[in-house]
Amino acid sequence: MSELQSNGHPGLIDPTTISGPIPPAFSLTANNLDKVIKYKHNAEGQNSVVAREKLPRGSHICYINTYTPTPQSTWSSIQTSKTTHIEVLSGIVYINHSCSPSIDIEVYPPNSEGVYVNGTCGELRVVADRDLEAGEELTFFYPSTEYISPRPFTCLCGAESGVCIGKQEGAHFLANSILEKYFLNTHIKELIAERDNKAKV
Repeated sequence: MSELQSNGHPGLIDPTTISGPIPPAFSLTANNLDKVIKYKHNAEGQNSVVAREKLPRGSHICYINTYTPTPQSTWSSIQTSKTTHIEVLSGIVYINHSCSPSIDIEVYPPNSEGVYVNGTCGELRVVADRDLEAGEELTFFYPSTEYISPRPFTCLCGAESGVCIGKQEGAHFLANSILEKYFLNTHIKELIAERDNKAKV
């Protein structure tokens, strides 16, 4: 793993450094998101995104094709393989964490030359077990992409007791009994297997 940093994309305002509503850094026209989602300030005054209309369970929302690779994990990046990360240059960056997520983010790793095939590094889908309702916030389970989060935080997702993980630090710090309840990307499954194998030695 590369050294973890927490600088984030320079175009974004770190929500921990300011109180009150923050203007979104990106237009929702990127990735054609304006057709399916809209911005909304959550209870803490931070940006979130909500569905414009009801979307059926498991349905495709969009591909991630506006991004810039970043060599290190940051508070705003998404991990796309064991060693690679991206900064998303669209409203996707405002999708918050939840232990009861409404969407899954499946990432596609770059090829051996570090290139994302067809310029696409991931896909957003509604979770497989329930519909995404109109007006509902888009959230995903951060440990599904992040092995070690550079900025751990106490989870305020509001999920019921026994569902909320309490502190979001990344998949590395979670038991398999918790992780098996969620969609996990391939690199997370591989890193967890490596973690468990090391623990046996």
